[in-house]
Amino acid sequence: MKEIKSPIVIGIALAVMAMTGCDNKQQKDSAQNVAADSTQVENTDEASDKFTTKKITKSVKNATGDYELIMDFPEGGNDILVNAIREYISESLGSTYGGGEEESKQGSYSGELADGEKMADYYFSLKKKEFADMNKEMKDDGRPDVPKLESSTKITRDYEDANVITYMFNSYEYAGGAHGGSVSSGMTFRKSDGRRIGWELFTTVKMQSILRNGLKEYFEVKTDEELEQSLTLNGFFYIPQPNTPPLFTKEGILVIYQQYEIAAYAAGMPSFIIPYNKAKEMLNNTGKKLLP
Repeated sequence: MKEIKSPIVIGIALAVMAMTGCDNKQQKDSAQNVAADSTQVENTDEASDKFTTKKITKSVKNATGDYELIMDFPEGGNDILVNAIREYISESLGSTYGGGEEESKQGSYSGELADGEKMADYYFSLKKKEFADMNKEMKDDGRPDVPKLESSTKITRDYEDANVITYMFNSYEYAGGAHGGSVSSGMTFRKSDGRRIGWELFTTVKMQSILRNGLKEYFEVKTDEELEQSLTLNGFFYIPQPNTPPLFTKEGILVIYQQYEIAAYAAGMPSFIIPYNKAKEMLNNTGKKLLP
């Protein structure tokens, strides 16, 4: 015999189905809201990791000389990367603004590292005092026609891609000699953890031929004999790696030697670019992962 359900039973069943449908809809809506919230958090994290800078400028012209300091100071982004670059800036300013050798190795600024204005004021004051004392010394020595001194330092954000960021350090100083002195250096950082990129990522097997060919291009010579005459190295058979670390740029890896490092002052700062496709052959696995 066919079972006949009562209206009460049917009503209960329909109510249960309605409630289940509502629960499924609520669960679906809830899942969509969670997904939306997760996307929002992810986007917020990406925004917080974006590297941002603040341009800080100090400039003074007075009776002793002209002084200028310009830097792109890290303001936001990956905390580890930001802190690493701030340390680099302080140490770089310490190398030219820090006074004696011991103080200049790490930079003598001991204030709050995140306070770019305070850091800039500290080093800028040191430079003005150094040159003011130099000016006074020349006058006290009775030097005729005491020259106006000059100091210009720029630490700027030069290149950035998904893996690295490069800062350039350019400085010119005239301290009353026959000519001024320049420095053009820098540092490339791994963005994930602020690691400073050095020559340890390059194998030495192919470096010699790369350095020789790059320097021949710079000096516009073709033979080893011509290159040897252009350099001031005692042992020409081994070309040393530059004191300046490899610098990642838009065109490739910049190799740069400072004044007097391997050649006379008149030679300037010998430099050349290693295209990324050639650099790949010289880099270890850690280095290859940094290539654009």
